[in-house]
Amino acid sequence: MKILFLLAALVIAGPAYAERDDFGMGAASVACAMLDAGYSRYQVEKVLDLLERDIINSGINERQQFQMASGFNYQAARNNCSLRYRE
Repeated sequence: MKILFLLAALVIAGPAYAERDDFGMGAASVACAMLDAGYSRYQVEKVLDLLERDIINSGINERQQFQMASGFNYQAARNNCSLRYRE
């Protein structure tokens, strides 16, 4: 439950970090931690899908989406986590 709270905090803080890859890096860290904590890949992907939808609906542009996806992929690889965000 704590991890879901952290992910919710990332969603709320999203617009402030929309132009940097650190938002994506943070989302990857939380998602990978969810897998490590025993959440199923399906559950984690479902949370990521909701996050992706909220980010797109927030009105950010494609460049900002790409930056977040790049940050996510970078951090997921650093954490040796099998998750990859759609670009």
